[in-house]
Amino acid sequence: MGGVDWPHRYGLALVELLEHLPTDRLPGKVAATVVVTMTREQLVADLAAAHLDTGHDISAGDARRLACNAGIVPVVLGGASQPLDLGRAKRFFSEAQRTALATKYDQCAVQGCDSPFAWTELHHEQPWSQGGATDLDHAVPLCGRDHRDIHKPGTRATITTGPDGRKTIQIHRRE
Repeated sequence: MGGVDWPHRYGLALVELLEHLPTDRLPGKVAATVVVTMTREQLVADLAAAHLDTGHDISAGDARRLACNAGIVPVVLGGASQPLDLGRAKRFFSEAQRTALATKYDQCAVQGCDSPFAWTELHHEQPWSQGGATDLDHAVPLCGRDHRDIHKPGTRATITTGPDGRKTIQIHRRE
């Protein structure tokens, strides 16, 4: 088989395997939750693109294929509302909050980090241990490395909020 791109074929085989794993032990009984940002018009068009929370764009056809076996989260479609500000009632951010942030962020909020949003953890802008609230405006997506670093003693972080409400963090690591 000359000219076969084996890494690509292995990747497709892994995706197919993951899409066919049993889902009876997953919350909500779906294979995955796909956060796709697109309009209804883009979904029905043949050439339109959809944006994933991994930072990648896919075709509308691929979005429809993924939707066959995944949970669909309507972001702007006027479905049932979810509370996005939890105050001090809950320590951990909810899936509804994570989904809402996926429409705003493509990647880790740390300057220079290109880890996709789908791989991030949600960090309290003001730490929970210091009275921080679990509200959407206080959630900042950080990759695992940056989330660990920001909590290390002696580490400082400068957070700036852009006009679009997106936060950017500059971590000042201890030398």
